[in-house]
Amino acid sequence: MKGVQTMANQSNILAEIATTVIDLMKDHGTAWTKPWTTITTNQGQPISAKKREYSGINRFHLGMVMAVKGYQSPVFGTFQQWKSLGANVRKGEKSSEVIFFKTLLKKDKNDKGEETLSKIPLMKTYRVFNADQVDNWDGSWIEVKEDDRDQAWNDVSNADWLIENCGAKIEWKNQDAAFYMPSQDRICMPEKRQFKDESGYYGTMFHELIHWTGNEKRLNRKFGTRFGSDGYAKEELIAELGAAMLSGITKVDAEPRADHAEYLNSWIKGLKANPKIIMTAASQAEKGVQTILDAAKTTIDAVAA
Repeated sequence: MKGVQTMANQSNILAEIATTVIDLMKDHGTAWTKPWTTITTNQGQPISAKKREYSGINRFHLGMVMAVKGYQSPVFGTFQQWKSLGANVRKGEKSSEVIFFKTLLKKDKNDKGEETLSKIPLMKTYRVFNADQVDNWDGSWIEVKEDDRDQAWNDVSNADWLIENCGAKIEWKNQDAAFYMPSQDRICMPEKRQFKDESGYYGTMFHELIHWTGNEKRLNRKFGTRFGSDGYAKEELIAELGAAMLSGITKVDAEPRADHAEYLNSWIKGLKANPKIIMTAASQAEKGVQTILDAAKTTIDAVAA
């Protein structure tokens, strides 16, 4: 079946996506963390031409593609999907890859001749093009909002409300470090006045809040203890992705942590060693964000309203 890969070939597909991500990290530095800020406050989440929002690794990957390539539309579709809408992909345009997991049921018989069903996990891949890469599509069903971040720069009420109501224990002190202590289930932050600007403060706070969701009482993620290890790199990647998502949801332009450059090398090393990190990190970042929203007894739409 065209486009369908067995689990044995997963590593090759994930390695391809991880290589793309690594190249973007190297070429664009901190710019790769920006997609969710741009997407959620301006264009909207990456969405298919069938009006379905992408999630997990696909949202992460296509969000990066949008930010780096400067696409103004959040809509992606396969060659055939655009054709069915009367649009044409321009000659020479390069596609981006998305993946979809499914399980096939295979009928078989056991030693007793009894019919059995076995599950075969498969991963299907698609090549998609952004709406900016096609002609003859009016985009009438997608609403593109004007970028209002300049006007809303000082409106941090959504972010503060979320921080105050998510249930996290946060301690502000006159100190030179920000960190989450799993043993005490507590976030330690410098005082707000110590930060040069709002974006630095909220970027750091959101990063630590995502770490907070990994406690055994909540999502029970395994925290790496040694800098540079796979576990450490993965948890930091989850935290930074989740922080970017929270930034977009609350409409606060949060900057990556000041020590982002150090983490960048750790993430690149981790991705090279284990390409699956990129997929699981994106999925777990989404779960972390939802945990914070659920704890505050709200929804993404209510916070962003």
